[in-house]
Amino acid sequence: MWKRLTFIILGFAFLLASEGTVFAKKRRGRSYSGPAPTHPVILWSRALDESKDLEQRKVMAFKLSHYTQPIFQTAVVNTLMNCAKDPEVQIKVLCIKALGNARSASQADKIREVLLSQYNAEPMLKNTVVRTLVNRKDETPAVQSVLLDALMKTEDTDEILALLSYFEEFDSTSGDFAEKLVELYDKRSNVKVRRSIVKVLGARAKGQDKVIELLAKCAQERDTPLALNCLAGLQTQAKKDARAWVAIQKTIQSDDPDVLLATLDVINALPDNKQPSISRRLLELIDEVEDPDIQERSVLALGICGDQSEETVGVLQKVFK
Repeated sequence: MWKRLTFIILGFAFLLASEGTVFAKKRRGRSYSGPAPTHPVILWSRALDESKDLEQRKVMAFKLSHYTQPIFQTAVVNTLMNCAKDPEVQIKVLCIKALGNARSASQADKIREVLLSQYNAEPMLKNTVVRTLVNRKDETPAVQSVLLDALMKTEDTDEILALLSYFEEFDSTSGDFAEKLVELYDKRSNVKVRRSIVKVLGARAKGQDKVIELLAKCAQERDTPLALNCLAGLQTQAKKDARAWVAIQKTIQSDDPDVLLATLDVINALPDNKQPSISRRLLELIDEVEDPDIQERSVLALGICGDQSEETVGVLQKVFK
């Protein structure tokens, strides 16, 4: 009986093994055996290169411009550099945009050459080229020299704003960059341009005398966004400059909550320095204003520029209660 049972078990195991082998063969029989699949960007670039249909070429250029992954394929990058000079404007724009994702290190110099060439040759492509250079994180001296020269010469507001957005991202290699921006501020009355200039100075300047002079002056502008940018610039650029206190003496009197908060942030970034007139205003804010953020920062600011007068102690005791 045991022999018969053993024989049955072995037979059953054999059948299971056989079925598994047959199933595996079936799976292998259904596997793909054709040529290796081609990457989509290669297919798009081929169609862009070879198609005679303008609409199809536009579609392919659009797909490449919206592809968000890095493009390393040499053939694709070559296609993009070629179509950046295409007779059709829409295709040129899309291909230049797509070059922002080109990450072929061996072709970086060629890509830069194409972009700068189109920047100089095609006025309508300038802003697209600048955005592409930002996406490529290209902060080489060759690029910066061209863009800074254009920034100082152009009269086009949109182009100025695009160029300033580039320098907001990257430190300039020019030794007199900050002084040139101060000069540009004086030449341009457009408030959007002035806001952008101050924003770049706040991020990229090195505490130069002319920069602090400008920031202290423009912190008192009536345009609130411009004043806020100037105060933010003072916070980073003028931590050890007395002109910051001169500007704050005026902005601390503002009725605008945003200006007040920005002013208090500047005070709290400065070294200790007794300022009686500012201290009195801080006591008024603590005692009269209901905004908890303004009250809290005013109390902190008293630690920077306040004194130990009886009036100060009395207001603080009231706050604690």
